[in-house]
Formats: sequence, C-alpha cells, structure tokens
Amino acid sequence: MSAQKKLYRDVENGKISGVCAGLSDYLDIDVTIIRVIWLVLVVCAGTGLLAYLIMALVVEPKDVVLAKEAEKNRTINDNDDPFAKYDK
Repeated sequence: MSAQKKLYRDVENGKISGVCAGLSDYLDIDVTIIRVIWLVLVVCAGTGLLAYLIMALVVEPKDVVLAKEAEKNRTINDNDDPFAKYDK
C-alpha cells in the first residue's frame, strides 16, 4: 500500500517558514525551482507574497503532520484486534 502524500511546512530545511521546502517535498520537485517560481510570482504579480503568507499560516509544520499520522496509524492498528483491550 502506498503512503498518501501530505502537505506540510518543512521548517527544518526551509529558509523563511518552510513553505517552499514542504511544497517541493509534496510535488517531488527541487526546492530551488519552487523558490524561483515564488520569486517570479512576487515580482510580477505580487500574488506570490499573499499566497506564501496564507500557506505559512494555514499549512501545519512537518512534525505536527507526522505526529498526527503516527497517532492515526496507532489508533487504526489498536482497533484491528477487538480483544486487544483484554490482553493488557
């Protein structure tokens, strides 16, 4: 079973808030290309800055997303066995 991709901010590998690094992981593109695209959007239309700020506020950091995913997987695995609560 293939893992579903999750969008997150990669604050460890990011320059400002990790939006471009997280987006590059999600799209599987080099982070430099994403940063150049953001720069072009900021310079030409100015909408890139607004989109970046919105994503920085809305998209969760990588560690939060991974923790939620681990909790979800642990809950699913615990619910697979109906007699697991009696084994403790």
